[in-house]
Amino acid sequence: MRQPTSSEPLDLLWFCQLAADGEFIGTVPERRPTLPYIASLVETAAEMGFSSLLTATNFHAEHEAWTASIATLARTQGAGLLIAVRPGMFHPAMFAKMVATAANLFPGRVRINVVTGSNPAENAMYGDMESHAERYARTREFIAIIRDLWRGVPVDHESPRYPFRGAIVSPVPPQPVPIYLGGHSDDAQQIAAELADVYLVWGDTLAGIEARLATMRAHEARATRLASTRLRYGLRCHVLVRETADEAWTAAERLISRIDPDVRRRFIDASAKVDSEGQRRQIALTASASASSLVVEENLWAGVGLARSGVGVAIVGDPAQVAAKLRAYQRLGISTFILSGYPHLEECRRFGELVMPLLRRRAEPEPELHVAPLSAGVAPVT
Repeated sequence: MRQPTSSEPLDLLWFCQLAADGEFIGTVPERRPTLPYIASLVETAAEMGFSSLLTATNFHAEHEAWTASIATLARTQGAGLLIAVRPGMFHPAMFAKMVATAANLFPGRVRINVVTGSNPAENAMYGDMESHAERYARTREFIAIIRDLWRGVPVDHESPRYPFRGAIVSPVPPQPVPIYLGGHSDDAQQIAAELADVYLVWGDTLAGIEARLATMRAHEARATRLASTRLRYGLRCHVLVRETADEAWTAAERLISRIDPDVRRRFIDASAKVDSEGQRRQIALTASASASSLVVEENLWAGVGLARSGVGVAIVGDPAQVAAKLRAYQRLGISTFILSGYPHLEECRRFGELVMPLLRRRAEPEPELHVAPLSAGVAPVT
């Protein structure tokens, strides 16, 4: 069984916002995701040293992820895109061809994040009425088919969901297209152990991540590995860094200072209907945080989870504290980080200027971080 390691090089990604962006969450953001703005975000991320950016896929975003991603790749250079896709939206034979086309047009800049879906109400907006178990069975078949087609030979596939004959992708991608997959359930972990290049987890306490990776390594040890690369582990998390810790925590409080009560109420109602174990864990982290500070662990804050779905925690602190927290996750076995902040353009630049130089200095000693969560009522560490 593979043991935790910090020897794998870090791969740092940012987030490509396809919905309105702004300085506050839980209210109407002021910055629309125009193509020039999205392109400037990608170019800034490349300048700051990020290898790629994740695009989300949800019905409430202003833009559909695949269309916006291809337009953005055509307008930019440097950093690539990790494009989120829901298997229920595409036939895998057609999608295999679409990705191969993008990979040939934009060599080395295309990665795929397969999203199984967490909210039945949102899934229904796409006409997807399948159960949790059925969605994961579909995800397994979807990934297996596109991997098979990327070999460049004719493929026949017989199944009730995806029957086809003689499909072939030519030309194939000029280099392997990485496939990312997240999910807290056993189904998700089993599929990732077999078919994914990167298994993604949402931000959590150090103890929570350590426990999750332990179960994932057990799945990996039992799995017949069908992907050609060694499985890497990735963490999706928000980040909020300032020159001093006091400034960072003040910025965190400001970020949630304008949450609309109606937005909060709708968010709570929607959260009660999710069937994703990962999303439930994020909700639990916010619920377990100190009511006065929303801190769940040193330099880990659950304020984003008050009004945003998906990952609800953020790493908060000065540059040394943020870098140390990332290194602590890396020592557990995380080698890929997908980060985000508000507004995404400005926070990307802050991270690049303040934290990136520290991450490049591997030889320097790092401050210790405590694994145990802070007790209720403890103020943020500054």
